[in-house]
Amino acid sequence: MLAALSSKLTDWSEADRSDAELIAEARRGDTAAFGELASRYRTRVERFCQRFFSDREQVSDLVQESFIRAFAGLSTYRAEMPFLGWLRAVVANVCYDELRRRQRKPEELIADFTSTEANWLQLVEHSTPEEIVEAAEERRAAHMLAHRLLDSLRPDDRMVMVLRESEGLSVEEVAQVMGWSEAKVKIRAFRARQFLRKQAESILFQQRRSVKK
Repeated sequence: MLAALSSKLTDWSEADRSDAELIAEARRGDTAAFGELASRYRTRVERFCQRFFSDREQVSDLVQESFIRAFAGLSTYRAEMPFLGWLRAVVANVCYDELRRRQRKPEELIADFTSTEANWLQLVEHSTPEEIVEAAEERRAAHMLAHRLLDSLRPDDRMVMVLRESEGLSVEEVAQVMGWSEAKVKIRAFRARQFLRKQAESILFQQRRSVKK
């Protein structure tokens, strides 16, 4: 249903029509009204889910789950808060739950990478962790390698990196979206950057060893 959050907060406030009437009708059980609301923001939610997952089928499932949770949780929405901010929090938590469900060990993620990924190792050698996050949305080879690196992060760390670097949220805004303290957000952001650097160095070391053999 819903499927693509944009990367900037301003992108979440571009509705041409008021959402208030649709929300009110949906709260009364009008699924058609909610369907119209979901159709309006589908592309943005999908794009947001794609920041975390590259598999199209998985993204589609997460979009569907996001709308189901949003519809079920409409009673918790308060009109004084921006609807799109509330919706983003719903989708972020759907993605967070999925990251925790499928978490793998870091060594499993970098033990074997394709020649296409290897050819894009310049990304690893010359980019900051923030640029790695951005590259996950660009060229296919960079996309594959960047996602491999981001997959090695703990779910909490990855949420912070994507919300901060891709969505452009402040520490305070990330804390509000995830229901965490600002201190936790800052600690996770620091740890995520440090860990990404170590993973990048590990990939480079493995690639150079293979070239020498």
